[in-house]
Amino acid sequence: MEDVELTSTELRELRGLVERIKRGDCVLVLGPHVATRAQDSERRPLDEQLASELLNSIGAVGLESSSSAISLRRAADLYYRERRDRDELELTVQEFYARESEETTEFHGDLAQLPFRLCISASPDSLMLSAFKRASKSPQMGHYNFKKGVNARLALPTAETPLVYYLFGHHDDAGSLVLTEGDLIDFLVAIVRGNPAVPDQVRSILAEPAASFLFLGFGFHNWYLRVLLQVMNVYGHRSKAIAFEDKHFFEHPDREQVAGFFSGDRLVDFRPLRWEAFARRIRQDYEASAIPKAPQLGGTIGPQTASAPKAFVSYASEDRLVVETLVGELEGRGIRIWQDKQDLRAGDDWNRVLLDVIAKRVDYVIVIQTAAMAARIEGVFHREIAAALKRQEIMGEFDGHPFRFLIAVRIGSCELLSSLASSHVIDVHEAPGIEALANSILEDWGRRALKAAPAGAVT
Repeated sequence: MEDVELTSTELRELRGLVERIKRGDCVLVLGPHVATRAQDSERRPLDEQLASELLNSIGAVGLESSSSAISLRRAADLYYRERRDRDELELTVQEFYARESEETTEFHGDLAQLPFRLCISASPDSLMLSAFKRASKSPQMGHYNFKKGVNARLALPTAETPLVYYLFGHHDDAGSLVLTEGDLIDFLVAIVRGNPAVPDQVRSILAEPAASFLFLGFGFHNWYLRVLLQVMNVYGHRSKAIAFEDKHFFEHPDREQVAGFFSGDRLVDFRPLRWEAFARRIRQDYEASAIPKAPQLGGTIGPQTASAPKAFVSYASEDRLVVETLVGELEGRGIRIWQDKQDLRAGDDWNRVLLDVIAKRVDYVIVIQTAAMAARIEGVFHREIAAALKRQEIMGEFDGHPFRFLIAVRIGSCELLSSLASSHVIDVHEAPGIEALANSILEDWGRRALKAAPAGAVT
């Protein structure tokens, strides 16, 4: 497809989307309409092709003339009524998607080059998983099973270890697949009740105040998605969600009603999906965007807001220049930094306000350990660490995991402080360590949001 000239509004919107992706705030949500074969010029979704195979196998080919009959759930219902064998239905679907498990498309390949931490898939295909692997990343795979819990061990998702989470089940676990209309009802009941629960690694990212959502081919005209999006905590975030849909959405008779529902506090902006042109353009804009220059302490970078976590950085004065670089990286990822030159009023006695700052004004304390710090005979950072350890002692927990307040890091090889001997230390000498530090803070911040949610609220 040829590139399409963008309006000024679309260009501004695209730049905003790229910035959210760069910060790691954007959740990619893929619907079944973008799950196609690479060489299929007609862009016929895999679920429609599977539906055809199911109908053909029971001699119901004529039903394909009806647009509603071609849906996978309709075909699965007819198949099950004819064969009366759930295992056979699951195996047929499993074998279909297993044949496609090593395939991907240029569209998915361009998306895989972007630093998404979480991709939620509404289709059981492996196209995005394969694309991440071809992009030399180490993707994780998780899925929801509405019949029973899934005990897969999932690490904190990062740009290099993104999580592809299959909301409607995955073909590797055939019993998890949402195939029939009955399955859909059981799935919605299970996910609304939170039994089984969606993993913390997914919920914490969805709950982050800065989280935004990019929907591609999701199929918003389907009624049940309104329930699902409420469960996914999509509404009420700082940035509006953007949904790219194909022509079937814009030609659907209920389109105006759907667009009206997704307005106001539930704002979702709908745009025509341009397939390869869209993915290629957003990848190009991301790669062409300059890495922000690290600010001096007291400066700001990135679109931090009052809802973003605020951290205090404790360091030895000799390390000021290297700390400035780290501050820039963290602010570029949406973390605000309490900075002495910016936030400490002229004439304030630092020793006098220290306890108040660490006890009340910040959400985290980051202690940056270096060779210079280890060589110091004395330093105010010892008092800062003592105050942070005191607050850490009163932090609560969520789902059996304590919240973090004091976070110890080091830059390069150095002797570590004995006062932090029990702390896990992150090496932020290189980019992966900085990413791990930022993700550690944002994950904890998301867990705090879940803890603070009103009793009985759906999360």
